Amino acid sequence: MTPSQEGRISIRTPDQEVGMVHIRAAERLQTHGQSTLHKMPKRSNALGNIQHSLNPALRPLLKQWARDLHILTPRQIAKQIFNHCNQHQIVDSVSQIVRKWALEGPSPFPIALGPIDDDLSLFNLTPANGATQDCVDSTFHRLLLGAMSFILYCDHTVPLNSVCNIFLQLTDQSIKNPETNIRLAWVAVTLGNRLLVGLCRCFEATCTCATQQTREILNSLKNSQTQIYCRERARNRDQATVLKQFQIDSTCFARLKARKLHPGELGIITAHCTTHGDLMAKVNFPTHGILEIPAEIAFIHPLEARENWTKTGPRFTLGDKISTSEGPSFFGVVHGFVTQIDSSSSVLIWFNETDKYVQLRPDQIQLDDTALPTVTPKAPPQGLHNTGQTCLS
Repeated sequence: MTPSQEGRISIRTPDQEVGMVHIRAAERLQTHGQSTLHKMPKRSNALGNIQHSLNPALRPLLKQWARDLHILTPRQIAKQIFNHCNQHQIVDSVSQIVRKWALEGPSPFPIALGPIDDDLSLFNLTPANGATQDCVDSTFHRLLLGAMSFILYCDHTVPLNSVCNIFLQLTDQSIKNPETNIRLAWVAVTLGNRLLVGLCRCFEATCTCATQQTREILNSLKNSQTQIYCRERARNRDQATVLKQFQIDSTCFARLKARKLHPGELGIITAHCTTHGDLMAKVNFPTHGILEIPAEIAFIHPLEARENWTKTGPRFTLGDKISTSEGPSFFGVVHGFVTQIDSSSSVLIWFNETDKYVQLRPDQIQLDDTALPTVTPKAPPQGLHNTGQTCLS
């Protein structure tokens, strides 16, 4: 006799039972933003505050692709929490899901982004001033947008340091890539800053609980944020004024933000061009060839004659790489010569962004053709005076 359907006992294999737990946990995450496997904090946490501020800015960009991606990530997190996976495994598996979507998923682009506003908000989708710029489809752009959607929907019970690691893994290369739309990169950098600041537990004006690695990452993000903001502001400059300032065939020198070059290296401006909305100067450096560099003072600076400055002088020539011959070695680049009151000439040397120019006698320096190291700024050698902005406007 066949038993009735109502009296039949449902028997699942262990794998099926685990699968049901994963499904229920994922559904709980999707519906309530809370894992059934961990208790929810009683007070709102840093991630919740970030999600609250991110929600109105990011929501207009999230379509079906975001919902599909969201279904995958909480399921994976719930499964790994249940299986007692460590945080490193969770970070790697979620990153792989987003990367796979970036390569194979439907495109959410193009999206129109307005200029970075004075309030430094994340997105400026409907600018009152300035035109929008289409952010086109690319893997780098998908990684940034996918990482941000993960932050918006992430379960509050996932440790914030793991959330930060996932976000930074997905966005680090995209932020630094010159092909990335700077308005989308701005959002990622700003969001990364907020996440890292959220790790602070000491609540001091100057954080004392951050690890050295966290400080270094935060410093890098802040530098990127400053650079992006300056590039955005530079787009509003009068082009004729910029072209006059960075004239073709004029000599300029690299500043600290020109990453591939040592500060002070001299080059000749050969042409102008526009790349990704930024006005660029093509500069021919003897040791690097022609490089495209933003036509901004923070990246390159025209070499300008000042009182008593000459282009030629004894023993050395313009652009020579030198080091001090006495005491600790200090590396620099010859930027000209200065005629003294007694008619002798001192060599004008760019040392670093802190000391800027220093004048030395020819017998105090020597040629040094080795690659100039990027050194931590130091004080000039004793007995040598700092002349500040001798050749700077």
